Amino acid sequence: MLEIPKFYESFLSKVSNVNLNSPRQLKKVAEIVAAMSEYFTRKNLRKEFVFYDYLSNGEVQKGYLVYFTTTNLLKVYVPLNEISHSGFFRGKKKLEILDIGTGLGTVVMGTIIWMHENIRYFRNTEVKFVALDKVEQNIRKFQENLEFFLNELRNHYSETIKVEVEPAIFDIEHAFEMFDKRFDLITVANTLNEVVYEKRNKLLRLINSGIKDDGFVILIEPALMITSRDLLDFRDKMIKQGFYIYSPCLRNSNCPALETDKDWCHTEVEWKRPEFIRQIDLVAKNYRKTLKFSYIVATKKDMNLIDFVAGERNFKDYFRVVSQLIVEKGKKHCFVCNEIGRLHCVKLDRVDSPQNQIFDEIDRYEIITMKNFVKSDKEIKITQETEVKKVLNNEGKI
Repeated sequence: MLEIPKFYESFLSKVSNVNLNSPRQLKKVAEIVAAMSEYFTRKNLRKEFVFYDYLSNGEVQKGYLVYFTTTNLLKVYVPLNEISHSGFFRGKKKLEILDIGTGLGTVVMGTIIWMHENIRYFRNTEVKFVALDKVEQNIRKFQENLEFFLNELRNHYSETIKVEVEPAIFDIEHAFEMFDKRFDLITVANTLNEVVYEKRNKLLRLINSGIKDDGFVILIEPALMITSRDLLDFRDKMIKQGFYIYSPCLRNSNCPALETDKDWCHTEVEWKRPEFIRQIDLVAKNYRKTLKFSYIVATKKDMNLIDFVAGERNFKDYFRVVSQLIVEKGKKHCFVCNEIGRLHCVKLDRVDSPQNQIFDEIDRYEIITMKNFVKSDKEIKITQETEVKKVLNNEGKI
């Protein structure tokens, strides 16, 4: 279960001027959050809202900082955990990261915390972030908050990493003029959906020109159908530009969820919801009991997460679970995905056996391996002889 470190609440209270233990103050934040959620989730309102520089409004900025920054902070843990299996972070003297669409610094702060939670990789590493956002107020606020964040972090952890952050204002139209270097890691979170469709090729060009040959790109988007499908479409465009999908996909061909107009793909991870978020949820009626989001990890090298967690390139016997497990009378079923396609996987209760019983406990976005199953068209039938094992949980850990 993912959990926000205690120091973060102290930091958040200082920079937002909100007492996170005050129901009265949290109620005011919740009213802002409820209005923002309405705009974020309603299709007819979303487009107008996200293309407007909404964080330039002080009250909206406060609501976003307290609620949405907190609920988005830990999402980057999952792709970072998955990248770590490749050995990418080991032994680096310097790690340079470009964050596109920084906003109030959610991904930068989340990544810094993850690094301190995984200090064994970074004891001898100098880490530099270049943090880009098109809204000057966002960059200014992030710079103001950053020193508070780093001070609280240093007081919390007994061992810390040398971190440098360089914020910058950027416009995607002129971003190519800003850099004459490439980065080890590029992160793009909750940003693709705020780039008009006609300019997404420019974003892809920026990513393509900015990533090192052995680097990784992380894209994270909300789990809404429209934003998730946009990310999957961008994924397919990345493949055409020479990228390989490292995770979550166990395939490098086009996404099968886009073969219909009703499917999309997202994860759902348990977290220890802070008490102040629970109180805001009660008023705003959001109920963030889990963290839902869509993500893609891409690289210019031909490698996949399964190479490292299974010890082999096997896109036939290993599957990503891409739905919840549905329990009905007499059966359990879900959807799984790999090179074969997006497949409906069914297990009848009458075929229960010791070798397939783990199927009854699977969660969305876990990686499992199955052998001796029966495949027909787009369905997998589990038999008594089918062997099912979990390989990776949905936090990206073995």
